[in-house]
Amino acid sequence: MLRFLRVRNFALIDQLELHFEEGFNLLSGETGAGKSIIVDALGLLAGSKASSEMVRSGENRAIVEAVFETDLKAELDRLGLDSDGPEVIIRREISSDERNRVYINNQPTTVSALRQLAPSLLDIHGQHEQQTLLDNTSQLDLIDAFAESTAAAAGVRDLFHTVQQVEAELAELAAEHARKLERLDLLSFQHDEIQKTDPKPDETQYVRERLEVLANAGKLLEAASHGYEALYESEASVLALLAQTQRLLRDAAQHDPRLQPILVQTEGARISIQDIAYALRDYANQVDADPQELERTQARLAELERLHRKYGPDLLDHLQKVRREMDSIGLTESKKEDLQRKITGLRQQYSDAAAALSKKRRLSSKKLETAVERELKSLAMPHARFTITWSDVTPGRANGLDRPELLISPNPGEELRSLEKIASGGELSRIMLALRTVLAVDKSHKTLVFDEVDAGIGGKAAETVGQKLKELSSRYQILCVTHLAQIAAFAGQQYRIEKLLHDGRSVTRVDQLTGEARVEELARMMSGSRVTEAARQHVKELLKAGNAG
Repeated sequence: MLRFLRVRNFALIDQLELHFEEGFNLLSGETGAGKSIIVDALGLLAGSKASSEMVRSGENRAIVEAVFETDLKAELDRLGLDSDGPEVIIRREISSDERNRVYINNQPTTVSALRQLAPSLLDIHGQHEQQTLLDNTSQLDLIDAFAESTAAAAGVRDLFHTVQQVEAELAELAAEHARKLERLDLLSFQHDEIQKTDPKPDETQYVRERLEVLANAGKLLEAASHGYEALYESEASVLALLAQTQRLLRDAAQHDPRLQPILVQTEGARISIQDIAYALRDYANQVDADPQELERTQARLAELERLHRKYGPDLLDHLQKVRREMDSIGLTESKKEDLQRKITGLRQQYSDAAAALSKKRRLSSKKLETAVERELKSLAMPHARFTITWSDVTPGRANGLDRPELLISPNPGEELRSLEKIASGGELSRIMLALRTVLAVDKSHKTLVFDEVDAGIGGKAAETVGQKLKELSSRYQILCVTHLAQIAAFAGQQYRIEKLLHDGRSVTRVDQLTGEARVEELARMMSGSRVTEAARQHVKELLKAGNAG
């Protein structure tokens, strides 16, 4: 709901501030006073094209700003904008140098974003404004509401988006699978190369140590043999000398007990040296000086080190990674098949749900045609014909399988034409009023703006239009521009727009009318410049009837 409108330096308007109420708000005034300028300003807030010609002569910048009382957090989140509680603040700035700025909740944004948000705030019905009801998606939404198929339409939309989501997942998986398949030959080569070599845990270090032994077998054998000879085998070996020393100590210890511990230590040394000698003998027997073994070990180390240079320090770990990646290719193929089966099932669900929704829509559209024609007759269009034609959409969309076209023939002998081709602003406004009256089923509490709704009508028809607008104002906030007192009398609030001269320049002023001031304005609208007492009395009766209605 539109709560506040501020306009500065826009066309004839130098500065204007308006506070609107719930229900039926009416704008009246002499022709050329600027009523349509206010509608044009609201059009800017709905995303209409801006022009430097809109800037008041002699000024650099025009500003149109409005405060809407509504909660559009989800829509704002989708646009990447912060919400400001139960209010939405929109500002358009138009510069004389063609620069155009848009702000939503004081955050700079684009006209495109504004156009996406505006249908939840404003719906302007006039000859020169883009109508929400001319939009195919909006038509379907309202037809679904009339047919009580909103939940079914939401289900179809959810299925459509789910199919798209799973298809995107499948496409991503297929791309990943294709990339993996390109690596499969490389992975297979790496796997076979490492598997053929058959490395063992820590083998490289072991082979390096083994090669060191084989390469120095002569030195190792010489050292071990010499040690064994010196400690045990020769006549002058360490063990022979130690045995002689033991005998002498044993005889001497019989005379001095203090030698006994030394004798025990000597025996321990003899045993240790003997163990060392035996160990050197066994080691010497094990030293392999086979040149062929040396050659085989050198070749094995070279092969292992070549693989290390290609695949890193841990060949077995790399082999496991290669196997996991090769296994994942098989898993990806299996998952692709699962997703394809899922998509097939979801598409069938979508097709079934969309077909059922289409049937319900088309059956209800016949009732809607009858209801709209009945409303048009009461709005001084007795010969109007209204019909809805349907065309199939293949493949389906989020909205289902249907594309409706709303066709109208306002006058006898005229062919049926789509709504956007209606030439008369008054006819278009009344058609929109009829549609809105029949389709007033949404809970948006948006603001509906009607301009030229009174064109070409008067008397009883005008009174019926006023009654329809008042009825509609129980569901929406209504802003209506009119010259007819029969319509204005049904409004809850009335604003008079005047064009005045100030310092030699035309300016626009708006006053909210109450009491006698409103009676005078309505009487002027009925009688022109000469307001009679009879006109005033008639106006009071109109107001009484409007309030009663």
